[in-house]
Amino acid sequence: MKDKDIKYDYNHIFPNYIRDDFLFSLDTYRLFLEGLSINPSLFYQKWSDVNVQSIIDKYWKPNQKSDWKWSLSFPFFSLLENYINTINKPIIIGFSGLPGSGKSTLGFWIDSVARELSLSIKVISLDDFYLPGKEMDFAMKGNPWNVPRGFPGSHSLDLLNQSLETFLSTGVLSSPTFDKSLRNGKGDRSGWCELQSKVLILEGWFVGCVPVSDLFKIDELEEDKFNYSLSQSEKAYRTLIQESLLEYSKIWKKFHKIWHLKSSDFDNTILWKSQQENEMIKLKGSGLKGNNLSDFIRMIQTAIPQQSLSFINSDTTVEINQYRRIEKLSTIKYHFQYN
Repeated sequence: MKDKDIKYDYNHIFPNYIRDDFLFSLDTYRLFLEGLSINPSLFYQKWSDVNVQSIIDKYWKPNQKSDWKWSLSFPFFSLLENYINTINKPIIIGFSGLPGSGKSTLGFWIDSVARELSLSIKVISLDDFYLPGKEMDFAMKGNPWNVPRGFPGSHSLDLLNQSLETFLSTGVLSSPTFDKSLRNGKGDRSGWCELQSKVLILEGWFVGCVPVSDLFKIDELEEDKFNYSLSQSEKAYRTLIQESLLEYSKIWKKFHKIWHLKSSDFDNTILWKSQQENEMIKLKGSGLKGNNLSDFIRMIQTAIPQQSLSFINSDTTVEINQYRRIEKLSTIKYHFQYN
């Protein structure tokens, strides 16, 4: 009998302290784990093991909710482990989510736990491939949001493409590192790193996002729905960004799978980005604030059509609310297409 034909009692397997923290039904959770081909009994047994708990608990933020652990972090990590055991060549997993959604927090946890368990898994950010300071200033000159970086067109795509190709063939990645606190918050490269891994996760706020077929129609829809009153300069620049996304789309094709940490409301990123920059100011003494922060948030909201950012071409989607609590789970592959 195949594992998928076995009927599991999820109420019996997962105790109340886990289930009571879910904002979604247990049936939704069952379908999610089944869609990921995860055996729930073995899954719970592993991640509730005292020895494993002693490792993973060190890298959570205080009062981390069970939904984030059991319906995102543990399932995702379990799949990464499975890839190591079943796939012979290096692979890349794309991970997408709006700024401040929790991508970096999850990435830190995955990197740390993988290191503790001696697993060949590494996480890098698309942000590390930002252009060097002077090149960035030139590339960003004249953008209608007056932001120093962030949207498609601010990355060294040739370098990224070459680095990922080398990784896929050798398992070795040479990557720049980018410090957003440098140059009074404008950011700059701060060095280079080399890593070796079998599974590489590339995270970014528009990872997996593809160009739309008719930007003018989408602009009309966004005017009606979101009332952003796009300026002519913003509309013109959005066209340039769409052209850039064609080049980024070639990068996405290198991914084995894409996960999307989707926001239940696009405006949640206003709160998240503000929190993120305040945290950076506390930690490093520098970050975006005032008009610079407002301009950056405006860029996030308007540089790329919200439809294409909300419906990433993902294999797995985990939807979170403004408090970063998980509300929906799906393993149905989505293909964004604007008609």
